[in-house]
Amino acid sequence: MVTTKLAVDNPQYYKLKDGCALPPSYEVGSSPFSKPITSPALRAYIRILMRRYSVISLLHPILLRHCSRKLRNGWISVGVGALLCLWQPFSMCAEIPLPTQMDHYEKFKPGISGVALAAAIFPQLDSPTQQILSQLIGFVEVAGLPKTPPLSQEQAVVLLKQVDWSRWRPQILDFFVHQSQALDMIPPQYRGMWVPIVHDSLLYFLDHLSEDRLLEKFVAIAFLPPGTDRGSYLLTFAAKTPSLQKIGQILARNKELEQDYQAALQQLENSIQTTPRDELVEFIEREVGKETVEKYQLKFADKILAEASIGAVIHGTFVMPGESRPQDFVCKVVKPYVLSDLPEELAIFDGLADYFSRHRDFYHIYEVPVSEIFQDIKKSLSNEIQIVQEQQNFKRAREYYRKDPKIEIPEIYPFSNEHVTFMQLVQGVKIADAFPGDAARRAILARRLSDALTFDVMFSSREQALFHGDPHSGNVYHVTHDQKDPYRIALLDWGLYGVSSHEHREDMMQLILGIKLADPKRLRNHVGVLIDGGLPKSPEQLRKIDEIIAEVIKPKQRRSVFDGLAELTLELAKEGYKIPFNLNLFVKSQLTISGILAELDPNLKQDDYLEQRTASLVKKEMPKRLLFTILFPAWNSHSYRSMLSNEDIKDALLKKPKPPKPLPQSTTVAVVGADR
Repeated sequence: MVTTKLAVDNPQYYKLKDGCALPPSYEVGSSPFSKPITSPALRAYIRILMRRYSVISLLHPILLRHCSRKLRNGWISVGVGALLCLWQPFSMCAEIPLPTQMDHYEKFKPGISGVALAAAIFPQLDSPTQQILSQLIGFVEVAGLPKTPPLSQEQAVVLLKQVDWSRWRPQILDFFVHQSQALDMIPPQYRGMWVPIVHDSLLYFLDHLSEDRLLEKFVAIAFLPPGTDRGSYLLTFAAKTPSLQKIGQILARNKELEQDYQAALQQLENSIQTTPRDELVEFIEREVGKETVEKYQLKFADKILAEASIGAVIHGTFVMPGESRPQDFVCKVVKPYVLSDLPEELAIFDGLADYFSRHRDFYHIYEVPVSEIFQDIKKSLSNEIQIVQEQQNFKRAREYYRKDPKIEIPEIYPFSNEHVTFMQLVQGVKIADAFPGDAARRAILARRLSDALTFDVMFSSREQALFHGDPHSGNVYHVTHDQKDPYRIALLDWGLYGVSSHEHREDMMQLILGIKLADPKRLRNHVGVLIDGGLPKSPEQLRKIDEIIAEVIKPKQRRSVFDGLAELTLELAKEGYKIPFNLNLFVKSQLTISGILAELDPNLKQDDYLEQRTASLVKKEMPKRLLFTILFPAWNSHSYRSMLSNEDIKDALLKKPKPPKPLPQSTTVAVVGADR
């Protein structure tokens, strides 16, 4: 085996493997380099890295070879950032070995792995560069990091493009995944299962990302100053990557994540800052054309109003032809880089879905539809760039809610086109941020939200009930400055929406009742609505469905009955059944709403409130119910707005399900929650 010998002149020896101090000359690992490392510069370099490990401490040996003397100071001394390397043999091959062996997660040590790679790279540098590097490291150690780096990120990317780093690619990408904080974000109780899945997903993703975008990520992470918090690392890792940001939005309100991760991910809802204002305005004006800009006297604000994973929104004013009074608008546009970058990411997600379908045995994911998760996210992202479709969805939603004074849907203005949407300005804040410090008013708003997005959908008098498909806090606003109604809600971003027929809602009510009462017969009679094509006819398949139902109705600690429905749909998906899009979307949207309700009013239980509202509805139906009681054949009629028969109400009053045991949620339910 070819090895690298390292001599450190410090009396204290440092560990590079398995937690043990090593003698002055030891085997680092298989490497293409056989030259002993004896330079004082390297010894200084290793000492600094040992004492002060940081992701921005490793790549500068590569960059220094390509930097002019003018740039060899300050910021460059700490490097534009070596990102990487595993404690494993350094392969000359750029191929990424997947799946990653399970013992990797025990062996990987970020700091010492970085030292090992630096030891391999350093001998290739000429002696003057080694000396300069040693001096610069010493300067940084004493003086600290300069506030203003002399090298821009763009210049750093250009320099990195001149380097052939393919031989270290597997180690670099792996180190980058570990440094991203994505693995540390996983709650401890789920790491055994999910760390390998997330690790290899990100490794695959980065390996298939274009070289330019990958280098930009390297440099962005490298430019983070020492002491940067882990949430900022995570956001920088996901920057300008719509698919990763969308996953972050989904996880942002998951209460099982630590608070700092939640706070960081919630910035992805509409507080991203990656697109310069002038670049966005130039793009908008080019898309709508000079004639439209002049006809409507379009003027744009000095700052972008909000930015999320796919789109950005900017405020402005316009004047209708023949009028003199300016009116406010907000302009929503798919960000320019998304149009070019998202197709690449969607293709990667296709590859990931295929990869995990072929490696279920390795990851032991027989019961988790990882491939389906990637396809769902891909579909959601695809919908968000369908501008014309979203404009039509806005118009349909505005018409649907036209007579509902509690809900506001922005008007779409006529100078919108297939690339840019101009709409009415909504004065408000994210609903989770409404009435800060006022618990009483937040509690009222929570109930208003539950009424609008759960109760009014479930018990709509219309044959087809429309609902918002992506109701995270960035898409649901509390309308401020409304003197008539201080609790009015605005629903934004209609790229994803669903419809629920009366027949489906009736079946859904029976499923909800079945889970509440732990009634397997009721669930078996109605579970077919969750399967495209209905229940199978095979006795073996039906027996398996009965087993799923028996597991779902076991007493569990749940946030709401919709967690039970999510568990049911997930278990059916594991068996290969296709879940109807609208029903699946509705369940997922309710999980998102449940998270917002908990933020607005921690004392509000979604199930209890829905039950209270349903009971109130049943009371209003009593005259009709009394008549149907006299006409006994109509005892089981569901022809009420509540969609509950008299028999259903009797069961709800008399049947007492077993109380749940005070145990943590099962892994399965937690995974469904995380998916939202």
